Amino acid sequence: MTERAFSPSLIDPNDEALFERLLEEVLEGQPRAEQWRQWREALEERLNKLLELKAKGINEFPDLDERIEELRRYIAALREEEILTEFVEQQVRMVLGKARLRQQLGDEWEGL
Repeated sequence: MTERAFSPSLIDPNDEALFERLLEEVLEGQPRAEQWRQWREALEERLNKLLELKAKGINEFPDLDERIEELRRYIAALREEEILTEFVEQQVRMVLGKARLRQQLGDEWEGL
């Protein structure tokens, strides 16, 4: 990330495009939390289908138990990425909220 002076007085903290640009820079092109969630949910659907087949005694794969465990590991990794990315997104929103508050309070901010 390029280091630049952050001056709250020069930005519009209500600007959603600003949030998107900041987030894109912070995430360095990595997926958003929503994308991680979608991938996780798709794998959870697949896992549930495999578990249903297994419960019915239908074994469409010779290594079904291994596939199930592998899906569980992938789902856990995607959940972790989703949580971490959501935290980063919230932090960027917090920084913009702080800038908005600073603009609204002006000189009163310094007295806090």
